[in-house]
Amino acid sequence: MLKTKLLIAWKYIKSNRREKFISAIAAFSLVGIALGVATLIIVTSVMNGFRKEFTERVIGFNGHIAMHPLNSSVDYGNVLKQVSTLDGVKQVTPVIEKQALLSNGKSVNGAFCYGISPDDLAQKDLIANGIQEGDIQDFSAEDGIVVGESLANRSGLGVGDDVIIMVPELDETGFGFVPRKKTFKLAATFKSGMHEYDMSVVFIPLAMSQKLFKMPQMVNTISIFVDDPLKISALKSQMYAKFSHDFQITDWQQNNSSFMKAVEVERNVMFLILTLIILVASFNIISCMIMLVKDKEKDIAILRTIGLPRRSVSHIFFMIGAFIGVFGTAIGTILGVMFSLHIQKIQALLENLLHTQFFSPEVYFLTHLPSLLRPVDVVVTVAVSLILSCISTLYPAKKASRINPVEILRYT
Repeated sequence: MLKTKLLIAWKYIKSNRREKFISAIAAFSLVGIALGVATLIIVTSVMNGFRKEFTERVIGFNGHIAMHPLNSSVDYGNVLKQVSTLDGVKQVTPVIEKQALLSNGKSVNGAFCYGISPDDLAQKDLIANGIQEGDIQDFSAEDGIVVGESLANRSGLGVGDDVIIMVPELDETGFGFVPRKKTFKLAATFKSGMHEYDMSVVFIPLAMSQKLFKMPQMVNTISIFVDDPLKISALKSQMYAKFSHDFQITDWQQNNSSFMKAVEVERNVMFLILTLIILVASFNIISCMIMLVKDKEKDIAILRTIGLPRRSVSHIFFMIGAFIGVFGTAIGTILGVMFSLHIQKIQALLENLLHTQFFSPEVYFLTHLPSLLRPVDVVVTVAVSLILSCISTLYPAKKASRINPVEILRYT
């Protein structure tokens, strides 16, 4: 019986001269569902990728937990040893973070200066793996400096050039007060993948930064990297118990909570909005099915007359709508998954063909369009599409099963 139902449903799906208009509506419904599913998968993947890329780059610079001393009498060397022994701590990095001006004698640009030891900088994968020019080993020299690629290009700097760092503090001399400054040699340039950092961050040796900012044997930040960034509550509680009287302690979730919440809200809203595309396509299925039922009234009456139950008639027309929903969802899923997996190549191809830039790093902070395809999102999208498609066929299928064969065949 199931095979018979499928054969009848397939016969009704195929178009003939009388049913061209109905078949066109069915085709539009299928295309609408496919586009809705593909768009939903692509947008969800991009939102996931943006959240992941932004989080990884922020953490790669600032660590998972940050400790800021509340007074200058803290023995940070002893604190480093104590923090390093805590369970779950992967790396502890003392840093001096200060704003400064960067100059090459021709132009001046604002910069965010990180004083860090050469060994600690080499362990920052985001920087060490992103070196574009020069050698990070040259940073070990006392006057070595590593600059973001965008900032170096804007300032017209090349490897080996002199770089002047000026701090917003004055030194008293015999000629009056003059800005404190130090000349460095550009050791390397880096590209982190996040435009904001590439455009503003410079690294100088920790020992030299302590002299430049007049912070002998001191730092103003201790960055802590842990084994699992999502499980830091227990570790943070231990740190509060030991160091809260001398340090302000924050974590990456606190520092970026507003952004994370905004991205999550935007992701959920976009999911709801794009689901409406599938819903509109489902309405097309309803109109297509109602027209098909009207056109096949005589066929339904004959089937009922030869003994086909009402339930079987309902099943046939339910299958027709389900075919449209399943095929549209399958096509959309394939398109969405393939687009998401190759989105950066497609972006580069379109930008080359149209000679324009779709993803500006100055606006979106990242230098490329990210994508993270999660199987659970694909499953949810497919489930929503199939459910909406099946629901839209219920009314037309029920209407077809209620047709009275006596009324239809009376005047034929």
